[in-house]
Amino acid sequence: MFHMEAFSSSIATSGANTFQQLTYFTPDNILPKLVSGMQVSAQLPYLAFVAGIGAHLVHVRAQSNSMLPFPYPTFDPNNRGTAFESPPRVWDLFPSPIPLKPTEEFDIFCTQNSGGAETEYVFAQFSDGKPMPIGVPILPIGVASNPATPGRFFTAHATASVTLTAGAWTACLPSFDQALYAGYYALVGARAFSATCLAFRMFPADGPLWRPGGTGVQAYDQLDPPGQRFQDANVGDERNWGAWLFFYQNVPPQVEIFATAADSAEEFWFDLVYLGPQVLTNTP
Repeated sequence: MFHMEAFSSSIATSGANTFQQLTYFTPDNILPKLVSGMQVSAQLPYLAFVAGIGAHLVHVRAQSNSMLPFPYPTFDPNNRGTAFESPPRVWDLFPSPIPLKPTEEFDIFCTQNSGGAETEYVFAQFSDGKPMPIGVPILPIGVASNPATPGRFFTAHATASVTLTAGAWTACLPSFDQALYAGYYALVGARAFSATCLAFRMFPADGPLWRPGGTGVQAYDQLDPPGQRFQDANVGDERNWGAWLFFYQNVPPQVEIFATAADSAEEFWFDLVYLGPQVLTNTP
């Protein structure tokens, strides 16, 4: 399992190599704040993903006491502009996540060289370790003659028309183009689009607490990070982040979008694996 949180501040220009701290973004946060940073969770004690974006962003540095006495990791290149580049400059650490010490403070520092103050954004994901397979064969033999076979993989498209709040997480309820077949599903990848979307994360309807996510797109031809999708769109490799969450077809997760303006048209792509005919009912 994994979970996304945001760090954001307006920082003054100081050249490419003078680091300044970004404040942990606490509106709608799940993990607790500690000073100006975040307290590491005992359930998600690994740093698995870092993605920075800003008009003149240069370096992104993660800091926690348990990383010492070695140098703090400095992540480059990053995304310079108002949208993640294509392909996005992200640091996918899921195959070998960085271990952290539960309850310690985790901080993000950045540099920028704009010549004036500007707001930078960093999205970090924390995990319980390396991704685990979902436990069923994908597209097993016989699925063509019996489409409702566990292991059926497909991508479902959905839309929403929520007016987003600039500089905040806004929840959207996706409306699928076609109703999902009754049953139980694993979400194994996702994509989110709006005119100024920077990032997104899932909001499970019935648990767990964690909200896994990824970088958003602002153009239809913009690429996602390869691991964010079940299959790499360019080469078809299955180098993904495993199961994000599980849900019944009648209670899909909402999607929280972090955008920089009040967009009002959103689109989503859900990479799904059908796991079986189990359904959620109101029967105790």
